[in-house]
Amino acid sequence: MADSRFLTARHEFANAFGDLARGKRNWQLVAFWSLGLLTVCVISYIRIASSARVVPYLVEVDKLGQVMTAEEADIMRAPEPRLVASQLASFVRAVRTVLPASPPRIQADMMRHAYMFVDQGSSAAVMLNTYFADPSHDPRVLGQTITRQVEIASTLPVPASPTWKIRWTETEYPLIAGILTRVTAWEGYVTVRLQAPTTADAVQENPLGVFVTSINWTQVTDHGGIAQ
Repeated sequence: MADSRFLTARHEFANAFGDLARGKRNWQLVAFWSLGLLTVCVISYIRIASSARVVPYLVEVDKLGQVMTAEEADIMRAPEPRLVASQLASFVRAVRTVLPASPPRIQADMMRHAYMFVDQGSSAAVMLNTYFADPSHDPRVLGQTITRQVEIASTLPVPASPTWKIRWTETEYPLIAGILTRVTAWEGYVTVRLQAPTTADAVQENPLGVFVTSINWTQVTDHGGIAQ
């Protein structure tokens, strides 16, 4: 009889604390499952953030600047030649224009804008770095004595090649009395590579992804000094 009561009590004790143990184990499994799910979510968010890219949109506005429609822009596989010509003309003006030395920040911004069109590591980058390293070509130095205005005459593609022929005229206005204005004509060839922009800065500075890989320019004529 005593053994029967002992066995019954042990059975009741095992049932009561066994349920508690199983409940604890179940909550532990739920906690581990939740932690694993949270880890997967965090890793997914990190991968999405690291692979984020710029998606261009076309926004139509009215005369008052109010947004009328907005839609995702299609990827431009091959920009129209006239748009590429406009970008190359902007590049030549940024490279060859000389502004007054004060304030120097404006000339520095123009040079930075020019380099946004240059394929870094290419022969074009090496050529420009060498060219601007010479004080006689550095626009920040030249701006102390002259200003140079650049007028693009033509920007034409060379058939069946990534090369463009650009012709322009430069007019140098002296900042020192007694020096005459000088007008020169120039001709250059640039090779380009097209690559869609992937960052916000690239979209603003070089939206078509026109990168110059090589540059070759030469002076064609020199009209000498012209009285102001």
